[in-house]
Amino acid sequence: MSATALAAPQGPVILKVTGDVESANPTDGEVAFDLAMIQALPQHEIVTGHPWADKPHKYVGPKLADVMTAVGAKGKSITLTALNSFQIRIKWDKVKQYDPILAWQDDGMTMRVRDKGPLWFILPLDQYPELKRSEFTDMMIWQLSSIDIQQ
Repeated sequence: MSATALAAPQGPVILKVTGDVESANPTDGEVAFDLAMIQALPQHEIVTGHPWADKPHKYVGPKLADVMTAVGAKGKSITLTALNSFQIRIKWDKVKQYDPILAWQDDGMTMRVRDKGPLWFILPLDQYPELKRSEFTDMMIWQLSSIDIQQ
């Protein structure tokens, strides 16, 4: 899926991508995704534990790299924002090798807002012990609603 191939969302918008992206709408400067658009991207799974659960869970969603490719992202600094306006800025070069996903599914169930959905930025903590430090776990923002990409 290329940056120019994105259709308009048909369902409720669950993610907005702004900033240095080729396919941003010139009117509002953003690319909007509904759940079906997120599900249409290549799907990947991460099975991992984390500080907010007592056992590993299986998460499914597209890689952040695939979302960035779909919107034609050019930046290297990414600000993730949750529904409650919590934000975290990450350097893409610091996390891209870990193939983080934007999970919409947790143990086979579509995540609702009350379950940390509709999207959760997931890193494979169990596969890479260095990710268990707070500098990485603090990046795992849930109820993700927007991504801003900058140089």
